[in-house]
Amino acid sequence: MKPIRTLAALTLLLATSACARWVLPSEENVKASPFGSYGEAQAVFDAVTPMSSTVEDLAGMGLDPAVTPNLKTVNYLDIMARFMPQQTVRLADLDPAVQACVNARESCVGYVLAPESVSKDRVGDVSLDMLGFERTTVSSGWRAEMLFLIVDDVVIYKLWSGTANIDETKTETRPLGPLQDLSGAATGVVKDAVTP
Repeated sequence: MKPIRTLAALTLLLATSACARWVLPSEENVKASPFGSYGEAQAVFDAVTPMSSTVEDLAGMGLDPAVTPNLKTVNYLDIMARFMPQQTVRLADLDPAVQACVNARESCVGYVLAPESVSKDRVGDVSLDMLGFERTTVSSGWRAEMLFLIVDDVVIYKLWSGTANIDETKTETRPLGPLQDLSGAATGVVKDAVTP
């Protein structure tokens, strides 16, 4: 009976190895926004013209703090922390529009939106993954961040950053597999035993 169970377990293991993507876990991170793609987000950003576009124009493009999911508003102190993270960076070193925003204090507001759509899929050998010997995660998708500085309802500055095509592979190897987590605890027990 024991050999039959072993054979059945091996057969199941081989079968699951062949269809790893249906067995291994996956994760999808999507921050709700008006944009379905990196290109859509960049097109809206490009359509905003500093010293011309207004808060009303932004709302017409889908950027309204009262309606747009995950659109964050920041004050001049947040803006200072963003642009001057260290004391070596002085206000005079910043773009004149950023200086104007900081000097306007309460009259300045920033809009920050960081849309993203990233999928994380575990791939590889199911048996090695499930036993904790080797786990490989592949991330794909896109991520962006746009910032608009607004003084008296007019956009005076904009800044963009992002990754149009995320393609990352992370492999985590544990030679001891499921015992790897115990090794730290075991080391502590041994250390305590030999310490006078």
